[in-house]
Amino acid sequence: MLSQFGNFFIALALSASFLQTIFFLLGDFYKRFSNLISTLTIIHFISISFAFFILIYSFIVSDFTIQNVWENSHTLKPMIYKITGSWGSHEGSMLLWCWVMALYGFIISINYQLLNSITKSLVLMSQGILSLGFTVYLFFLSNPLKENKIIAVEGNGLNPLLQDPGLAFHPPFLYLGYVGLSIVWSFALAGLIRKSIDQEWAKNLRAWALISWIFLTIGIALGSWWAYYELGWGGYWFWDPVENVSLIPWIISTALLHNLLALEKKHILINWSVLLSFLGFILSIIGTFLVRSGLITSVHAFASDPTRGIFILLLLAVITIISLSVYAKNYNLKETNLELNFLSKEVFLIINNLLLTIVGFTVFLGTIYPLIIETFTNDRISVGPPFYNVTVIPFAIFLALFSAVGPALAWHKNESLNVIKGLILPTLITLLALLVIFSLTSKVSPLFIIGFVSAVWLLSNSIKNIIFYRLVGLNNWASFLAHSGFAIIILGISFSSSFQQEFEDKLNTQSKIKFSGYELVFNGISEQIEENYVSTKGNFSLIKNGKKENLYPEKRFYPIEQSFTTEAAIINNNFSQLYLVLGEKIDEHSWVIRIWYKPMIIFIWLGGLFMAIGGLLSFINRFKKTSITKISLIFLIFFASSAVNSQELNHALEKRIHDINLQVRCMVCQSQTIDDSDAPLAKDLRALVRQKVIEGQTDDQIFDYLRSKYGDYILMKPRLKMNTFFLWFSPIVILIIGLLVIFKFFNIRFRSD
Repeated sequence: MLSQFGNFFIALALSASFLQTIFFLLGDFYKRFSNLISTLTIIHFISISFAFFILIYSFIVSDFTIQNVWENSHTLKPMIYKITGSWGSHEGSMLLWCWVMALYGFIISINYQLLNSITKSLVLMSQGILSLGFTVYLFFLSNPLKENKIIAVEGNGLNPLLQDPGLAFHPPFLYLGYVGLSIVWSFALAGLIRKSIDQEWAKNLRAWALISWIFLTIGIALGSWWAYYELGWGGYWFWDPVENVSLIPWIISTALLHNLLALEKKHILINWSVLLSFLGFILSIIGTFLVRSGLITSVHAFASDPTRGIFILLLLAVITIISLSVYAKNYNLKETNLELNFLSKEVFLIINNLLLTIVGFTVFLGTIYPLIIETFTNDRISVGPPFYNVTVIPFAIFLALFSAVGPALAWHKNESLNVIKGLILPTLITLLALLVIFSLTSKVSPLFIIGFVSAVWLLSNSIKNIIFYRLVGLNNWASFLAHSGFAIIILGISFSSSFQQEFEDKLNTQSKIKFSGYELVFNGISEQIEENYVSTKGNFSLIKNGKKENLYPEKRFYPIEQSFTTEAAIINNNFSQLYLVLGEKIDEHSWVIRIWYKPMIIFIWLGGLFMAIGGLLSFINRFKKTSITKISLIFLIFFASSAVNSQELNHALEKRIHDINLQVRCMVCQSQTIDDSDAPLAKDLRALVRQKVIEGQTDDQIFDYLRSKYGDYILMKPRLKMNTFFLWFSPIVILIIGLLVIFKFFNIRFRSD
């Protein structure tokens, strides 16, 4: 009964979006039916909402007459996981996607932005086209309310990895960002049709781009945090293809926000703003295709049949063709012929935009390139963290350097002497901070120095801009928090990756080890039965300076799903963390454990929070124009440094082993390195790498040996050869071409006015 009722509402929503599309195809006929178009949007939203709430209710009451509930729930599941199970499957997540898209259309229909009737109707009809495509896909190929043909009294349960509070919030926030870009797409389409790409269009669009950017920022940060504490591999970002496809639209949205600011103030970057508006949502659909087509292997990916992937690919083609066709037909947008001074806010925005675009392109290329190579040459290559560290980090560093200076510059003209004077204090602070680091430890890598210098440079410039230039409007505070958040993230990555310490070995109960200035005591193991799993819990004591803390890492067995998960035990120490994982059982009294010390790792998520708050302030400023001149912000960051002590083996030797492990793919997990994986094969390969390093073999000899046994696919950094030449050098080529185009098109001059 609930299945039929829910499908009725999906069909009603499908009909409403179909009528919206009909109006779009009838030309100017829609102008006389603005109210009807808004009504159809509201009907579509209410119908999808009813269907979504019916699905959630079906999970709550464990209605196994619905196939989706039977496949992804169980009567013993805690209530929160029954609710989140409604969007934990492929079908349920697509209903969430359609609901978010309908929600954005509904908000436009109530017209809080006071759009004129023609613009409003065009945006709603454009949104109707998207809603039609995805609702057809939902109803015919991925129906979450499909009737179960099997009479069942109990369900199959939910993937244990998804039985976590983080998954109650991560997908909704991510979809609010992903799908929010559909409104950006619709505004771009409406602006082209009306030939009204101007400051007013940029102002209206920037509000929606900000909303999407804020939710994407929160969603990505939550996903990173969930992967960190739930998967038990000790990392927060792996450049996994599914992680990448959420990051790419975020990068494009960041570029678009800067573009729209330039368009609002100086009426430049018109065409590029339109193309980025299209590109953000198109890339979201590409991400959806990759996740749901079965083309990639990932812990995040939905298992799916090829038919669904083909439909999404066709939908992507239709949306792309519509975008480019409307753009080509209405392309008469003339950029203002300006002669720009290099030392101006406009030029720094343009260069930052270019750098963001290159970063987005590089991540996108690295994500799809293995698929392209395998399709056309039948070769398998890996593109993992080592590739992105080499190709993305340099552009991110330049981005930080330019972002530090840009906010303090005036539009159009600046005195070069004043700009130089403004950089003296941040430069001195950066050098002083670097001297402090060198006074504490000499064991710093060049990559850490680069990251630390760029982060302190950006942070000190941001603080200087607020204090000395009295940039105290909401927009300036938003810029300060966003740029400072970026700097804090760089600091967190630099410290945690450069000074991380790790121990992995067999440990007997009642034994103890020394680690990173602590004494770790293994007290024993206990087992207990929880509501929906059996817990094997380790009991460890961590002692330092007479202070004792307990850690309880777990191995959980879910009998319904017949699967295990690893629950890490994490202790905070200021902004740093100790991270303990219980590995496999050796015998009755011995277990393998892995423990990490991760200095300043909290900065990564603290920076993400700052960026999201900055975006929120900028969004609020869309509605409140008065400057706030009495804001007081006390910004204190405490650096707690610990001496990097040598362990039983030489520090340099351990670091080399760790660096090699980070470049070798686990052939069991495939989406992790052997350094991160708990699979038995990964453990064996780590032991093999250690043995060969101790034997005196070079890195190349070790990699050659691994390639001879497993092929090129085992290495996370693809070798430079004919079929990877484009992958490695295209970002540099695009940078050179982009700079040439920018300096030629905008007639940039190096002079002071």
